[in-house]
Amino acid sequence: MKRTCFILAITVLLGMMAPAAVYSAENKAPKEKVDVLTAPFKDWQIYLESAKASPDSNHIATVARKGGKFAVILDGKLQAEYDSISKETPIFSKDSKHLVYSAKKGNRWVVVLDSKEGRSYFNVSVPAFSPDSQHLAYIAEKGASQYCVVLDGKESATYDAIPPNFNLVFSPDSRRFAFAAYKGKKMVMVEDGKESEIYEKVSMPVFSPNSKHLVFPVMVKKDGKDKQCMVFDGKEGTLYDRTGTFAFSEDSAIFSYSVVSDGKAMMVSNGKEGPGFTDIAMPMYSPDSKNMFYLAVKDTKNYLVMNGKVSKGFEKIVDYIFSPDNAHSIMTVKDGKNSYALIDGVKSADYESTFFPTYSPDSKHLAYVAVRDKKWFMVYDGKEAAGYDFILAPNFSKDSRRMMYMARKGAKWFMVVDGKESKAYDGVALPTFSPDSRTSAFIAKNGDIWFVVVNGIEGKQQFMGFLKGSDITYDDGNQFHILGIQLPPKATLGPNLVRLQVEVPK
Repeated sequence: MKRTCFILAITVLLGMMAPAAVYSAENKAPKEKVDVLTAPFKDWQIYLESAKASPDSNHIATVARKGGKFAVILDGKLQAEYDSISKETPIFSKDSKHLVYSAKKGNRWVVVLDSKEGRSYFNVSVPAFSPDSQHLAYIAEKGASQYCVVLDGKESATYDAIPPNFNLVFSPDSRRFAFAAYKGKKMVMVEDGKESEIYEKVSMPVFSPNSKHLVFPVMVKKDGKDKQCMVFDGKEGTLYDRTGTFAFSEDSAIFSYSVVSDGKAMMVSNGKEGPGFTDIAMPMYSPDSKNMFYLAVKDTKNYLVMNGKVSKGFEKIVDYIFSPDNAHSIMTVKDGKNSYALIDGVKSADYESTFFPTYSPDSKHLAYVAVRDKKWFMVYDGKEAAGYDFILAPNFSKDSRRMMYMARKGAKWFMVVDGKESKAYDGVALPTFSPDSRTSAFIAKNGDIWFVVVNGIEGKQQFMGFLKGSDITYDDGNQFHILGIQLPPKATLGPNLVRLQVEVPK
């Protein structure tokens, strides 16, 4: 489910309370098994901060150093030695089957994919995998003002410069590819190997969700002035003083973007201009793509514009979301001294703050955070849960009958599962339900020691920490794994990088 958060200054995440539901096994300790993926190498210093987890949390890659040489270690296997390894790498593909990194040999750089070196260059960018993990692209510097894109080992034409940030773009189906490049001081868009018209400037390309359309903003000169427009499938749109944020609907049928013309901010949706405002936020869509909406600002008021219709003005609109089935919506607002939620247009109780609403997967339950007298409450289906000093990270089970969230009282953290507090810990994270919704699991910390907690029972295996980017990943209904850092008994060279396998008692 997509969420709309208009106020970027809010950094707090939401926690919620679900109605009690009993699924878990009786108080039986989980069965744990530790597989060592990478143990310390003699004479090699492993940089733990470089450790990367694969998306499926089954593999670990890290960088190590011996004297003046560097190497990548993948699941305990030492790769080739180089003079340097790029800090942005190694990178796993989305299917976790491939590993790529950039390495320096002498004064030149190579991209290493699955242990095979590509051609050497003066410099290379961070490599990018396609969504299906079958293609790899990166920018290569061949010489002074000589740059190309290497796609699956083949070089593009040479350009004077190629911006590296957010510029190597694959279509969602991975069959198409685009990037912007400089020819002298002007720019072109290169789409599937073909150059567009030459423009003063070209910005980030975006493919539609169905991969059939490509759009990008450009700057042109008209009557000596800089003007901007969107180029949609090679056709230039209307010129404006400035173009801003843009987005396709999920079904790719609607394309909307913000513009500024004669001092007024407007939304243009499928070529039709909306009303003018002081400023507007990015376009958003309902899950079924039938509703396009955005936040607008005029004078000191915030407005929600839905399919061209403007709401009443509020001091601040914080969030607006639809339920997954599109049948319901909630908007949290600040109006004068009070903050409240409008649920299907019906006003809730007043609070000091309300924000970050979340629907259950089946759209039958709704929760949002509310603050009153410095206490944080979860309001679930209109009822307030117990107050905390802070709450965050909501997680519904797939069947929508269960929910857990993290909460803090003073310096202690709790995981609230089905409305019941766990033991107090120094830290908790990764609230996760099993696919069948029967098991709740999370990681917790006491002092410097981390461990898993399954259905309220603490695991016996202890860890220095769990790998960043590694999640509690279920293999089936009663078994999951996660990657961690563990110091074995009598360790002399340092900690092991391990995979913890957990079997949940039935």
